[in-house]
Amino acid sequence: MSAGALARLKMGIGRLWRRLRRPVVEVQGVRLRLGRHLSPWVEDVLLRGTYESDECELLAGILEPDDTILEVGAGLGVISTLCARRVGSERVFAYEANPDLERRIRETWALNGVRPTLTVCAIGAEKGEIVFYRDAHLWSSSVIPSTPDMRPVRVPQRSLSSEAAHARPTLLIVDAEGAERDLFRGAVLPSVTRIVVELHQRLIGREGVERVRADLAGLGFVEDATLSRGEQLVLRRRANPVQ
Repeated sequence: MSAGALARLKMGIGRLWRRLRRPVVEVQGVRLRLGRHLSPWVEDVLLRGTYESDECELLAGILEPDDTILEVGAGLGVISTLCARRVGSERVFAYEANPDLERRIRETWALNGVRPTLTVCAIGAEKGEIVFYRDAHLWSSSVIPSTPDMRPVRVPQRSLSSEAAHARPTLLIVDAEGAERDLFRGAVLPSVTRIVVELHQRLIGREGVERVRADLAGLGFVEDATLSRGEQLVLRRRANPVQ
């Protein structure tokens, strides 16, 4: 057996052993459980400690102790955990469209001693029902299918405006793998002063990215160039917003 083949075999055995043991790892200061729910690619990113690194760095510069947070796209629960540690669990409202992740999010919170409010549904411009496409790599799951292997499931959708009226967030965090394209159309967000949104141009295209920017500008938000980077857009409400 060649050295390269032996190295790959050892890596595969190591990955299998970790999955069987379901160890807990620490990522961005948050404890996470490994397991069969993670693809090898996602697991490797977690073990390298780079998962959600950009988002966590942004939070350090924008999150205030008196914030109320509404998060669209909870993922594995890392961002909501960090927010809950800072402002308290009762002021963090997380939404996740992928029903497969509910158990994982709650496990992450339990491992870290926090209990935000979780709602398993999509968030969009309007209330209704949509088709959500699940992928083996959790961050590739989306309302927009990108590969033929994605598994569709119908999920309920609540409107961003209605959930914002209920939670009255000051900070809105959006990482929704393409759902941001139409999310802000006609939104009413009177309590929100800052928004962090990840733009997925590979899914929504340049036109979709420009639509998001235009919708947010129409709601009275301007980009914070000192914090925005790459696909991560940070915006603050203007003193005299346009409604």
